Amino acid sequence: MVKIRLKRQGNKHRPFYRVVVAHSSAGRDGSFIEIIGTYNPLDKANGTVIKGDRAMHWLLVGAQPTETVGYLLKKVGVLEEFLAQRPTARRNFAYLNKAIAPVTQATAVDSSPAPAASEEASASE
Repeated sequence: MVKIRLKRQGNKHRPFYRVVVAHSSAGRDGSFIEIIGTYNPLDKANGTVIKGDRAMHWLLVGAQPTETVGYLLKKVGVLEEFLAQRPTARRNFAYLNKAIAPVTQATAVDSSPAPAASEEASASE
């Protein structure tokens, strides 16, 4: 399987990523097929540069983007163009729909009996 994912570059505490097309069995910084862009998380204004035509080519061929690259492709606008051509592929990108809020469950912290215990201790004094 071919994936579109990030390859880490840069120094310690100064990350810089290349957006690459690689086989899923290759390591994170291992061999790749093609570099299709860059991503600099420290430069929010213009830190994402992706070749739209090459990204579209690989998506149409069947390459699967990772979740982070999916967000980057959506930000650049390539993903909307891809989904316009292949509307059935929308179910593969359900994680990009932030309209659905996660369901939270009550935890032990939410229903803590600690205040009741302290009231009992003060009443016995």
